[in-house]
Amino acid sequence: MRGIVDPDQMLEFVDFVREPPGEVLAGLIEWFWTVSWDMPDGMVLDQEVLNHPAGNISIGTLDDRGVRLDPPEGRVYGVQQGLSSRRLRGQGWTVAARTAVGGLGALIGRSARDAADKQLSFSEGLPGVDGAAIVAHVIANDTNEARVAVLRRHLEQVLDERDGAFVAEARRVAEIAALAETDRSVCRIEQLADAAGYSVRSLQRLFDQHVGQSPAFVIRRWRIIEAAEAARAAFVDGEEWRGWATVADELGYSDQAHLTRDFSRHLGVTPAAYVERNRA
Repeated sequence: MRGIVDPDQMLEFVDFVREPPGEVLAGLIEWFWTVSWDMPDGMVLDQEVLNHPAGNISIGTLDDRGVRLDPPEGRVYGVQQGLSSRRLRGQGWTVAARTAVGGLGALIGRSARDAADKQLSFSEGLPGVDGAAIVAHVIANDTNEARVAVLRRHLEQVLDERDGAFVAEARRVAEIAALAETDRSVCRIEQLADAAGYSVRSLQRLFDQHVGQSPAFVIRRWRIIEAAEAARAAFVDGEEWRGWATVADELGYSDQAHLTRDFSRHLGVTPAAYVERNRA
């Protein structure tokens, strides 16, 4: 549930499941995910998410404002810089593919920058693909597991039509981006470029093409997600709190002030305000 603000409230009403990408899509799709919900009459849940620096290809029964879509529709989401919010009400479902960080460009067949901070229809986000047929085949099934299987099969077909060299380059970018997530010693773009064996300029070009955001953004986003998780574990789940200065040091920040600045930029609130909101 990384990046979901207040996941406990969501899980009271929402069934959330992850499914594997399958052999063909591995390295470009991180996982498929499904949600289904049945809210009490009159209840509305506004769920905030600090998105991973990845894209999503989804089909569902509601738009982000909670307006029912009849029939369900498909959307392609590029990497979102700020918090996103989704409103849930009534009954419904969504099935989606969460791309690897770096996998979006290969699936949409062009620069991922074209989708950055955007929500695109299938006709806009997957040009040259019969998006209406994909949606129709998905919604013809009555379980999320079956819907995922159909979406997976269609995305495998989409990938089969993409340029092989472009796809191979995307897989390499996804490998590099994974270092930014897992290696805390990587705090600056220069370190990531050195570890990957690229110049800074070349790495920036590759991320622009396949991620849609800069390497620096990807590094910071993962660190802020980690900082938010550490605070939630301490102030909500009761784990030992090490202090913001210690967290900043562990995440490679030069001091607490730099962490606070990044935290506020990505989450829209200061660390202290985030803690109080989660306590409430």
